[in-house]
Amino acid sequence: MNSRRIPGLPQPMATDRRSVNRRITVVMGALLLGLAFVAVKARRVAVVEHDAHAERGNRQQLRAFRLAARRGDIRDRNGMVLATSDRVHQIAINPRQLRAQGRDEELLGLLVQLIPDVDQAQLRAELDKDKAYRLLKMILDDEQAAIVESWKLPGVTLEPATQRVYPRGLLAAHVVGRVNNQGEGTLGIELGLDERLRGRDAQSPATFALGKKLLLDGGLDPGVARGDDLTLTLDSAIQALVEDELNAIVERWNPVGASVVVLDPKTGELLALASRPTFDPNHAIEKVSQTTSLAVQAAYEPGSTMKAITVAAALEEGVIRENETLFCEKGRWQYTPRHVIRDTHPAEWLDITAILAESSNICSAKIGDRLGKADLHQWVRRFHFGERPRLELPGAAPGLLAKHQRWSDIQAANIAFGQGMSASPLQVAAAFGALANGGEYVHPAIIKKIHDNRGELIHEHTPQRERLVRTATARAVMRMLESVVHSRHGTGSNAAVPGYRVAGKTSTAQKATLGKGYTENQFFASFIGAIPAADPRVVILVSVDSPEGGHFGNEVAAPSFARLGEQIMLHLGVPRDGAAPPPKPMVVRAPRASASEPAAPPPELLEPELPGRRPRVSAPIVRGDLPDFTGLGIAGARDLAERAGVEIEAIGSGVAARQELLPRAGARPTVRVHFEPLSQRPAT
Repeated sequence: MNSRRIPGLPQPMATDRRSVNRRITVVMGALLLGLAFVAVKARRVAVVEHDAHAERGNRQQLRAFRLAARRGDIRDRNGMVLATSDRVHQIAINPRQLRAQGRDEELLGLLVQLIPDVDQAQLRAELDKDKAYRLLKMILDDEQAAIVESWKLPGVTLEPATQRVYPRGLLAAHVVGRVNNQGEGTLGIELGLDERLRGRDAQSPATFALGKKLLLDGGLDPGVARGDDLTLTLDSAIQALVEDELNAIVERWNPVGASVVVLDPKTGELLALASRPTFDPNHAIEKVSQTTSLAVQAAYEPGSTMKAITVAAALEEGVIRENETLFCEKGRWQYTPRHVIRDTHPAEWLDITAILAESSNICSAKIGDRLGKADLHQWVRRFHFGERPRLELPGAAPGLLAKHQRWSDIQAANIAFGQGMSASPLQVAAAFGALANGGEYVHPAIIKKIHDNRGELIHEHTPQRERLVRTATARAVMRMLESVVHSRHGTGSNAAVPGYRVAGKTSTAQKATLGKGYTENQFFASFIGAIPAADPRVVILVSVDSPEGGHFGNEVAAPSFARLGEQIMLHLGVPRDGAAPPPKPMVVRAPRASASEPAAPPPELLEPELPGRRPRVSAPIVRGDLPDFTGLGIAGARDLAERAGVEIEAIGSGVAARQELLPRAGARPTVRVHFEPLSQRPAT
């Protein structure tokens, strides 16, 4: 029965298999054609145009990120941290996102409220940039970072950073130095060894998405590029004592500047180095003058300190004898028709010890004349004046020392007592240290050790030694320099330290003007000394520039030396020589060879012979119960009498020729000593 089609009703699907297959073929063809188009397009993008698309993608998301190296630490010789890098935070922003959401002005207001002194113009410039990532140049501590996080602003994130911190503030500021906002050393060791401290910055790939930086897996370890750690020769305890004493000097004398150097003469290591004015490296510097390390960079005329060098050179050359006396022209010497040399303490005949004790310019000039210009220049250079010290502190002054061919007669005389040349306090301390170290110069050092970022020792200070004068010569000069402090007529009596012998020298040097000549009322007052004198542990130099209310080295600088010397000896655990004042010398009661002449002293009491001088005993031989003054100058005789507990009555000048006990009643016996010039004494 045939079915009828009813209009309006859907017709059943055809069940013809060929029709179905035809439809499947059309659909599959369309799919394959689409896949083929996608494959061709993918091949074009992935293969043909790969480089162009990869470069575009990298520009948008993948960029190299500089991983800043952590700067190495700076420590003192005992491990106390003087400079380190602290963990802080920086703000990263997405300027596009902030502007799109209208939050840029809100962020600007919040940052100004958080950091009132922020540079608003620079901050506005960063917000206006058409960038998705900017790192703001401001450092936040943990508390400030927590406040920024609480804002929950879109396009604002925090990133870890480091900031240089100086935990001890002012302590050793000129030595340690400081870094700028870019983390580069600008002063002191931070500048001198910047490359070692800075390390090597690393590059790490990073993906930037939605203004956020994501380090890729396997980013570099910051330790790989970490800077080296430095250990200085400074002792923070001694440095603190020095800093306190400098503050007292500034308060008492109101100087233009002041500095102190504390040096170990045996190793050349600087135990303390400080100057005033100074600065706190944690804060901005107000004046450029604060950054000048006067101990290293200042150049001043060393003055009377040079007399010890002149005497050492003359003894070594054999042009003077230790017991020789020189005529000091009663304090005024017409050296040339136009130039007069004067002494502060007028005298007639003085031996070499007294010349140093009373600081005679005239007799020092005479000793310089015996050396001659060429030899004097050679010896001054030999003590490393006129050359830059070999240490890592930038700006170390070489000083000024003209060639001897250019010296006039008066300039040569001036050099002999420390004028007409210049040197830094560090140079003067190092030169004096050679005498304190038995004639061996040790180049000053400020770096003791260097460790790399793995903690391995890569450098350790080895003293650089250089023999300048014989040990006997150095000891003779040091013995003379004791009279500067411990004799009645010495110019450095205020430098005496209870229980210790001090060998030192005062200096009161007029300041040179920009033109020629010297100022009338401005001086460098200084004192340099070694303590204990017999086996010096430290050399201390105190220098004060233009003090108000006084200008003599014994008045201004010597008391500071005394205070520092006692405190440093206590810190180093150096035992005292005995009760203060120092004990009287041992008296050798030698058996007499005859009734008229004392026997020779035992051989072990004789000092090594120096060129051009007679052997001398270290302890006085006595006649009866009195010391023998024969052969001594006036100053030496007075020093011996003071130590032996007797009074002397000096007759004449020159060298002691004979003595007699005066029958006077009193607590102390009195000896009349007759002095005669060497020219009047019979040859022996």
